[in-house]
Amino acid sequence: MAPARTGAFVLSVIALGGCGRGNSSREAPPATGAAAPNARSILLITVDTLRADRLGCYGDTRARTPRMDALATSGTVFERAFTPVPITLPAHASLFTGLIPPAHGVRGNGAFALGAGVTTLAEALAADGRSTAAFVGGFPLARRFGLDRGFAHYDDQMGKAGGVHYEFPERRADAVVDAAVAWLAAQPGDVFIWVHLFDPHAPYDPPPSVAGDDPYRGEIAAVDMAVGRLLDAWDTRPGPAVVALTADHGEAFGEHGEESHSLFVYDVTLRVPLVLKGSGVSTGRRTTPVSIVDIGATLLSLAGAPARLPGANLFGSATAPPTLYAETLAPRFDFGWSDLRAIRRGRHKLIRAPRPELYDIEADPGETRDLAGAQPDLVAELSRTLDTVLSAAGEAQARRAVEPETAERLRSLGYVQAVAAGGSGADPKDKVEVAKRIARAAGPFRDQAAAAAAYRAIAALDPDVPVVNFRLADALLLSGRAGEAIPYYRKVIAASPRTADPFVGLATAHAGLGRLDEAARALREGLRIDPASGQAHFNLGEIARVRGDRLAARDAYQAAVADPVTRERAKARLAEIE
Repeated sequence: MAPARTGAFVLSVIALGGCGRGNSSREAPPATGAAAPNARSILLITVDTLRADRLGCYGDTRARTPRMDALATSGTVFERAFTPVPITLPAHASLFTGLIPPAHGVRGNGAFALGAGVTTLAEALAADGRSTAAFVGGFPLARRFGLDRGFAHYDDQMGKAGGVHYEFPERRADAVVDAAVAWLAAQPGDVFIWVHLFDPHAPYDPPPSVAGDDPYRGEIAAVDMAVGRLLDAWDTRPGPAVVALTADHGEAFGEHGEESHSLFVYDVTLRVPLVLKGSGVSTGRRTTPVSIVDIGATLLSLAGAPARLPGANLFGSATAPPTLYAETLAPRFDFGWSDLRAIRRGRHKLIRAPRPELYDIEADPGETRDLAGAQPDLVAELSRTLDTVLSAAGEAQARRAVEPETAERLRSLGYVQAVAAGGSGADPKDKVEVAKRIARAAGPFRDQAAAAAAYRAIAALDPDVPVVNFRLADALLLSGRAGEAIPYYRKVIAASPRTADPFVGLATAHAGLGRLDEAARALREGLRIDPASGQAHFNLGEIARVRGDRLAARDAYQAAVADPVTRERAKARLAEIE
């Protein structure tokens, strides 16, 4: 989440500048396989957190995006492209698998990783004879979260800023493009390369040369320059090729009370840019709603690859506008509120929430007039359609990533997605002020005491938010106030945690106060919830060691060896015992 900004969102954009001026209503004719050779090389660019209406080719007269606009001028622009989820990892998982989140199982950042049960776009293109590489700029897409499958080279090197903050580690667009261009220079044959640029994600900190008076637009301007260098390198390569540029989700600047993304499923964060250019792609604009879920199938079709992904070819001959699904489970996982599901069919969109919402998105693209009360029959009909989509998708279970670096970084972020399943179950619409306060409390903070003060104030507004209580408890513990941390760890535990992390925190607080019995009891309770928690086993070993119980300590350390998070520390302790 991000600091407040202002901005208006318009769904059907009139081309005011940049690209395709004057032909915004014209549908591009379908590409035909006989008209152009198959694309042997493919470049996929995803720009994180990029609103479509912040590009010149989508009508923003203040945009500084000449290179992306030029790409759009010579390709096909999809005016109404949407993501199925306004969260980085699950959105990219959908793009690469052709599946909506309930089908591939990745429902958020951090706590999920794509499993091996589905084919990815990279795997399909690699099998068709292309060298494959990925260059990513943000931690949510690090290789440990499963999107590296099919890529022979996966560059996810990035640093983490110092200090107390709750922002993801990232790498600047210019550095990502430097690495991508260097790899391209060493690849004379057919390639599939994915370049992910994280810069427009909060916090907005553009280079001074492009900062201007709007840091978000400044970040996009910096990305545009990096994209330009990438396209210059790409254009020197021989053979038929395709470029696709899109985003994982948009960004809200106060619309519907939201700041940043992931809280709601309004179009301000679901609508994304989508531009394709190259062999088999015509020039023009398309206004039919489409989903980024279909990008994979489209690229495989343009490539003439024998493998196929679920999803539709965006240049196919569809007879009717598609029905599009969207979700966010972040309100439940992070805040203990209700998750949200949405279905878009024709001119109407239903949002399933404790208080359902219905919008005529043709007449009301800003989703400002809720029609649910006036049209209950349509609400019921669309709800049945939503149930059918969910039933067909199933509710797949993605694996959790437990590598040591993952666990450490997520813990340092105060990340509790999928830690707590309980909470108030409130409608997120009723919690926008609390959500804003959380968005603004990302740091950097002077120290842990300052972080604790910020989150104590938020906890006073809503005492049942797991992410708030978890961050507050950790900040209090790390600032030397273990006794004050205990009640907040207990609130997280009361929200039905799915991992042992809050129990480990509670135990650490008790141990810091010399209450080893209480600490051991908390760790055993955590192991009932999460028997594989190496940290809980290791800490039980530490308590037994302090008490001189070598046998109990050895048993606990041996259990901790099974968890990669604690494996090396546990082995060292076992060596000491032996």
